[in-house]
Parts: sequence; C-alpha cells; structure tokens
Amino acid sequence: MIHCTIVTIMMLMRRLSAVISEQEYERLKKLVRAGAAKSVAELVRQAVRKYVDDMGSSKLVVFRDVPSAQAEREVTEYLQKHFGVVWPDEMAEELGIDYRLVLKVVQQLTSEGKVEVVEKKTEAIAK
Repeated sequence: MIHCTIVTIMMLMRRLSAVISEQEYERLKKLVRAGAAKSVAELVRQAVRKYVDDMGSSKLVVFRDVPSAQAEREVTEYLQKHFGVVWPDEMAEELGIDYRLVLKVVQQLTSEGKVEVVEKKTEAIAK
C-alpha cells in the first residue's frame, strides 16, 4: 500500500483598501467583463503586482538632507570630475541631493561665472 502525504501551502494574505471614483470602478468592471481578470479584486491584485514589479526594476532615489554649503562643495567637485554638459537632475540623482537645492547651487555658480549654461543646439545634417 502506498501512503501519500498532501501538503497544502497557505500564503499569508493582507487586505488592502483603496477608495476610487465611481468612474474608475466602472472601468475596472468593463475590463473584467472583457476577460482581463476573473473579478475586480483579481484585476486590482494583478495591477498592484505589476506596479510593484515595475518599481522594483527601477532605481529608487533617496535624497540626503545636506546644508547649502555642503551641497555647493559636492556640486563643484562633481562638475570638476565630469567634463562637458551636465544635467542638474542627473547630478542631483547621482549625488543624492534634492534637485531644487542642486539647481539653486548651479544658478549661484552660474551667477558667479563658475558655470556656464549651454543652450541646446540642433544640427542639420545634409546628405
């Protein structure tokens, strides 16, 4: 005689609640009727899963709280190491400093003549 043990895996589930407009809910119901999911709840679970997966694949940026003087030092050092065109948003992301503070420092350095703003130029290529 063969004995078999059946193991059931129970997943711990959490209930989430969200408030959406009637119009959004109607859109969800239309998607369910079209076969996108078995129920509105299942569609929402799929959407949350996809959103979390997408966010996990992108880089989350955490900004440090730094005084203006330190931000100025770090931005200046960054510019000395990175020749050519540098975008303030990229600099803010790499340094981990709030974009508005980086922009303020860049504007200050520009007014002091230490940084130059370069206008975007387009080139026409003739064949």
